Amino acid sequence: MVWSQIEFTPAHATYLLLSIFLITYALFEKFIRNRLHLSEPPIALLIGIVLGPRLLGWIAPNYCGVNGCAGGPAIGGWELGDNIVQEATRVIVGIQVFAVGIELPKFYMARHWRSVAMLLGPVMIFGWLVCALFVYLIFKTNVPTALTIAACLTPTDPVLAASILSHSQFSSRVPKRIKHMLSAESGCNDGTSFPFLYAGVFWITQSTAADALKDYFLITIRCQGTLGIPV
Repeated sequence: MVWSQIEFTPAHATYLLLSIFLITYALFEKFIRNRLHLSEPPIALLIGIVLGPRLLGWIAPNYCGVNGCAGGPAIGGWELGDNIVQEATRVIVGIQVFAVGIELPKFYMARHWRSVAMLLGPVMIFGWLVCALFVYLIFKTNVPTALTIAACLTPTDPVLAASILSHSQFSSRVPKRIKHMLSAESGCNDGTSFPFLYAGVFWITQSTAADALKDYFLITIRCQGTLGIPV
């Protein structure tokens, strides 16, 4: 361009499109929630697909093409790599988890830790195994891959939970104890699913069962899990 100061960069495109989406959603929020019975995440997903590299191509942080990016640079797009999207997602989820903790009543976890532990323990393990079974039967994967995919799908997403339980016509009909329980569980289970995820990952990456169990208990459970709780 003649004036480099006003050159349309990927960051400018992101700011502009994100602002337009947020303003448009804010204008029609009541209609979308109370008439269409939709929340932000599915709409944001649809908009992302439309604006992404497969359709309009207006937002393309990292487009690898048909052959993928294994060992090579991105083909087309902004060539930013996956790290920026991954870190942005991590920050958003972290902020939402922190917001869940603030919105809970005072001393909620101290009074209801048994119920939360039941959801994070037996209920989540059962959901993980059932989800892995469906992945194994529907997509014809092997067992380690099914367990890894199920570990990503089992946790209740805090963003989804917050959008469903607040500011909608039907949220007032949900008892507060159910709202608080779902919010607390969704805020905790992202970290709780960490051992489930690495159980499948180590099963895939390690050559023997002994190496997989050693890395799983020494690295994931003992080091990362134990040290991650106080941090």
